[in-house]
Amino acid sequence: MDRKNALEHFSLTTIKEKSKMKLIQIIAIVFCILVFTNCKTYAQTKNTIFLGIQPVSITIESNYEDGEFDANIFPIVFETAISQRVNLRLIPTVNYHFGGKSNGFSDLGLYITLPIYFHKREATEFQSYGFYIGPVLGVGRNLINDHYTTTIAIEPGYTFKAKKRFTITLGCQFGGSYFVYDSKPNSWATHFGPKFTLGFWLNKND
Repeated sequence: MDRKNALEHFSLTTIKEKSKMKLIQIIAIVFCILVFTNCKTYAQTKNTIFLGIQPVSITIESNYEDGEFDANIFPIVFETAISQRVNLRLIPTVNYHFGGKSNGFSDLGLYITLPIYFHKREATEFQSYGFYIGPVLGVGRNLINDHYTTTIAIEPGYTFKAKKRFTITLGCQFGGSYFVYDSKPNSWATHFGPKFTLGFWLNKND
């Protein structure tokens, strides 16, 4: 590689690294604003709030090779009640890509889920539990393949009833992602991913 090409490669690498940091900062700011807004609402209405992590948050696209997948390495989960059956769940996405041609940070974005629980609680300050199914919307930027990602999915799952505050949720997403590339035709890909969440309700009144 000659000096000119080396400088161009270094410049592109530097730009990509700066873009990663900016995206991470934007996601963190948006997530904090949404959480702060909902916590402020909680202080006024006492709607139940759940804070947790997803130690298992894996996504596999239909165009991936065997053994290729994405894992969210910043799987913070925030969930709050918006009605007697429906909650709002927010999860920032900082995916690390394993397998295929390139390993490294891939998608950076945010997932929004509206779990609709079969069990109707008496009021929004009570915790949610039991079976649920919810629509999922995800937006992000893929840094490996240079495209913007919009994901639409459905997530069925089950939240165990907490004896005190701690609970576990098991779910699985099924859906599709639309990729808007910088320099090649856009495309769709189906995906699925198991979701295992554990955390605590900030209040538990039932």
